[in-house]
Amino acid sequence: MARQGESAPALVKLSSETKPSRTKHCQTKCSQSLGIAIAKQTALGLTKSQMDLTQVAQEFNQCLALRAPFYAQHFVATTKPQELSVDTWSQPAVYQQLLLDFAKAYPPLGKSTSPIPLENIPEQILLSHSHNSKALHSLWGQWYFGLLVPPMLEWIINVPHSLASPLEQIEQIEQIEQIEILPEHFYLRPHDSGRVAGFEFQLTLAPTPQMKTAIVKAAIVKTTVLTPPRERQLIKWIQSHLVPSVERLTDLSPTPAKLYWSHLGYLIHWYLGEMALPEIEFERLKALLFNTESFDDGEANPLYNSINLLPASAPHSDNIRRVCCLRYQLVNSHRCGDCPLATRAQAKRVAQA
Repeated sequence: MARQGESAPALVKLSSETKPSRTKHCQTKCSQSLGIAIAKQTALGLTKSQMDLTQVAQEFNQCLALRAPFYAQHFVATTKPQELSVDTWSQPAVYQQLLLDFAKAYPPLGKSTSPIPLENIPEQILLSHSHNSKALHSLWGQWYFGLLVPPMLEWIINVPHSLASPLEQIEQIEQIEQIEILPEHFYLRPHDSGRVAGFEFQLTLAPTPQMKTAIVKAAIVKTTVLTPPRERQLIKWIQSHLVPSVERLTDLSPTPAKLYWSHLGYLIHWYLGEMALPEIEFERLKALLFNTESFDDGEANPLYNSINLLPASAPHSDNIRRVCCLRYQLVNSHRCGDCPLATRAQAKRVAQA
């Protein structure tokens, strides 16, 4: 993400420090570390209610620092969150105050040429801007998802899903998947400028009746071939976390859900490409997330067609956005280099030539 004083980038155009390490040693070390932590608990006969989530949090934070040190500065797993809960920051009055602070760096167009310094623009103008500007809310949403999504992809993709034996594999998958990833387990740390500065991920085990354990295990054994653990966790994350998060932001802002899902599709596609996944798995995940209208449970896939998946050989194959993020409408910002409006305009000029 952009540093303070800079406009936020178009998510994918990040500096090299934000990118995850591509070394196999780093990934193996993280997997082994987390695997040992969970395996020790299993070997000691700990039940899921006794699982040492503090240790799991520490191991994940260490892995994130190795894999993606930029995001480790803005995202931390913990069992004792201290920042703003989703029910707090999403209260209309709290959210609008955050947007009002955010609007001070991006006042309405036309005010930048005024002899009045930007910081002295009447608050009622900024207040109206923070209420009504789709572009302002869109950019705030880019900060929100930009600091949330990459660490969660690290959690889902790189938390180990296999131990020595099939039974241990099932036990580990069950334990990891029972850590809840609902919006209420993510606490927002606001920046002085009103944007998101970071998140705390509260590790909490879902209350699953013990009698259902055998059924869950049987279901995992049956469906692992069709829905591997990573894919199952990605779908769960989309349905239980991203969908309600987008709904909440849509209720709070004039920005349509389609634009938030465009941000998410753009960001998820980019970061999966940075994770050094085997090509066959990367292509399978892209097909699942962006070319599938609905998931196996029949629920609609909100990421379907959120981006353009173009062949590498196609002109402008790196311009995958389908929807403009609107940030060009803001003072102190500019049009993204891969803006779909620019691509369409260029295509129109070529057609008319």
